Amino acid sequence: MDRVYEKPLPEERLFGILPNCSHAYCVGCIRKWRRSRDFQSTVIKACPECRITSSYYIPHKYWISDVNEKEKLIRTFKARTGKIRCKFFIRGHCPFRSECIYLHELPARQLLQRRRQRPRMPAVFIPSSSESSEEEDE
Repeated sequence: MDRVYEKPLPEERLFGILPNCSHAYCVGCIRKWRRSRDFQSTVIKACPECRITSSYYIPHKYWISDVNEKEKLIRTFKARTGKIRCKFFIRGHCPFRSECIYLHELPARQLLQRRRQRPRMPAVFIPSSSESSEEEDE
């Protein structure tokens, strides 16, 4: 793995903090690991070192090893991402379901479109007296 602070560009000098283990990597390295097609998704979602699964990583300027600081970072990150609409949910289906850290809410415009597309049928059909089958049976 690369040395984060020795990267030539400032935007590359980020750690990829894994929330479920104590390891951190260069953000570019963890992205590359997770894009790998050489392994199953359960393997690439796990830490390359200890194999503990983390469904996401947090890009951060500093490597945080203190447990309390890390918990605060995770809460802050989830609060921030929880305000961003999930791009998969907007398209109709989020593969991450309850593990998704993004907002599962449709924009108001899309909600209106979906309501217009649904057929408006009564929940229960109640025949009127003129539609009674008694007359037909006689």
